[in-house]
Amino acid sequence: MASLQNVHGASALHGIAAASSPPPQGSRGAVVMRDTGLLDKINLRCDAGNTVINEALSRVVGTRLPAEPNRFHVSGNRRIAWLGPDEWIILAENGSADTITAGLDLPEAGHVAVNNGSDALGSIILEGEHTRDALAKHCALDFHPTVFTPGIVQQSLLSHAGVTIMCLDDNAFQIIGRSSFMPYIVALLKDAMIEYGYEFQPA
Repeated sequence: MASLQNVHGASALHGIAAASSPPPQGSRGAVVMRDTGLLDKINLRCDAGNTVINEALSRVVGTRLPAEPNRFHVSGNRRIAWLGPDEWIILAENGSADTITAGLDLPEAGHVAVNNGSDALGSIILEGEHTRDALAKHCALDFHPTVFTPGIVQQSLLSHAGVTIMCLDDNAFQIIGRSSFMPYIVALLKDAMIEYGYEFQPA
């Protein structure tokens, strides 16, 4: 079990080896699940209309807060996702959290809370034509392509694990969960994907 312990500065899945199961007859192709590796994750609490914070985000992240519920904005490799009326998560490249949090530490912004949760959260990406089918086995969200469209983010449960799910493309989703639950989430999804075939790619 030592390989599944959380290690500061390492991916939440650093001890999980590459694995695969071939697509059986009738499958539209294997689902690819990959560990995104070290990715900075910053929780931001503030009013959506905070002009000072929105201007600061434009400078240090490249985009403003999504005003519409359950949406995320993208700027290069960075994303800001809506989690609630006054809560967002910022995803950025490893090592950028200190610069981003410092850029949002503005006295004139008023009541704002910024926390670096990078080590507390893990992240994977699923891609493939059966991705929605696999996710729907353990999550109550509606994954129909006309409902869960690119640009939407939802918080829900994947079996017993709380997750944030972002639709990146028609058949591509990013799943963010607590680091301690990430090995469980990967094992759960491997089982769900066997009937389609899968490939797990470590960071």
